[in-house]
Amino acid sequence: MGRITYLRFAFSLFSRDWITSVLHVVFSAFFGYGLVFGFFAARTEKISADLSSIELFLKSPYLVLSLSGLAFIFMTIVRIMSRSGDNGIMMAVGGNRNGVVFLQITEVWLIHGIGFLGSIIISGILPFGNPELVSFLDYLGSLALEILLVGGIAGFCAFLYTLIDPYKSIRRGK
Repeated sequence: MGRITYLRFAFSLFSRDWITSVLHVVFSAFFGYGLVFGFFAARTEKISADLSSIELFLKSPYLVLSLSGLAFIFMTIVRIMSRSGDNGIMMAVGGNRNGVVFLQITEVWLIHGIGFLGSIIISGILPFGNPELVSFLDYLGSLALEILLVGGIAGFCAFLYTLIDPYKSIRRGK
């Protein structure tokens, strides 16, 4: 069986609720594609946006970046809120606050990491512009932004949920 680690336990949480985990991965891949596209468009297009134009997303990369970033924030909050019962159980049986927060961050990074790999595959199949202009920095910048957004929001929300009475969060998680 081996020793249980945070990554192994996070993967068991991921596979326990596999339907919602797969949906989170699919939406994460979709919004990760939007994030990479936003970085590409911000780097290559310097045209001001015309709100009456059909090409609003191409000509306003900051709108795409903002919407994708907000989608990652809301997906992370929903995932952490759905784990409030698990947080309560871990805190009630004597888990430390840092371990619970790290476990939640690890699970969310696992989900969004798989989703980001999916977005790289999707951008290889469906390129979003001139393929010669796509840079490795687009992927690196969007990955860094995703890690910061998801990790920061997940850590903050998970920490807030560890401050709640464990028995109250167990009852809420049912």
